[in-house]
Amino acid sequence: MTASLHVRGLCKRYASRWVVRDVELSATSGNVIGIVGNNGSGKSTLVKMIAGVLRPTSGTVTLTLNNSVVAPADVPQLCGMVAPYLQIYDEFTPIELLHLHAQLHGRTLEASDVDATLGRVGLDHVASHPVRSFSSGMRQRASLAIAVSLSPALLLLDEPGVTLDEAGRTALAECISLARKQGSVVILATNDDRERSLCDQFVRMTSDE
Repeated sequence: MTASLHVRGLCKRYASRWVVRDVELSATSGNVIGIVGNNGSGKSTLVKMIAGVLRPTSGTVTLTLNNSVVAPADVPQLCGMVAPYLQIYDEFTPIELLHLHAQLHGRTLEASDVDATLGRVGLDHVASHPVRSFSSGMRQRASLAIAVSLSPALLLLDEPGVTLDEAGRTALAECISLARKQGSVVILATNDDRERSLCDQFVRMTSDE
């Protein structure tokens, strides 16, 4: 897989307030781009616009996969995403969630791939347990497993380590390393120094307030 991402003049305004203004970034397969800034500086808004789930006020986001430009409407299907504002179905097990995620993307996963993904995030021992019985950190691991399970062209991680313990953070770093090797572009919004160390370059967000 060969992917590239180009963001040009990206802006988002709500009423008279500019939340994101004139963001520029370029990345290719294997790059990890850190999005850093204070709370309220627009990091999550930027991530949502890159993912194609929030329309910008102006500017463009261009994702290229294997030398073909991806239609904007198709970008969300090529993303894996972890964010505190995304919810997972807690009545399902991790195994069921990964299969459901694949089906919603028109894909299938082999049992061996599911096992490998859940093992990578440390959920293999609870793979058949309903998510509602999980701690917040285990839920975050499940979200991470879902995000990386289809080897997405674009992996978007918005404060992914907030509820993770040290073992979970190690799993996160390993998932990012694997995404690099698979050719994903990784966007990591964070204020955590340990996560910043995983990044190649940074976009620094500033608030108008």
